Amino acid sequence: MQGPPEQDNGVSRISMRYSDGRVLHFVPDAGEDVFSEDDMLKLQEILAEASSTSEWAEITERQSI
Repeated sequence: MQGPPEQDNGVSRISMRYSDGRVLHFVPDAGEDVFSEDDMLKLQEILAEASSTSEWAEITERQSI
């Protein structure tokens, strides 16, 4: 296992692991070594919206049982 990245290197990959074993990798745009601050803010926005949608779907599913 690798140690923590050195400071000021930036984020070069984000991996999300699902409970069913699937893995989703986010990588920077072509030609870029790390994510820009704008990329990170946009990804944060997307993940927050997806999380909210998922939570509401789960609540609706439980209420219909």
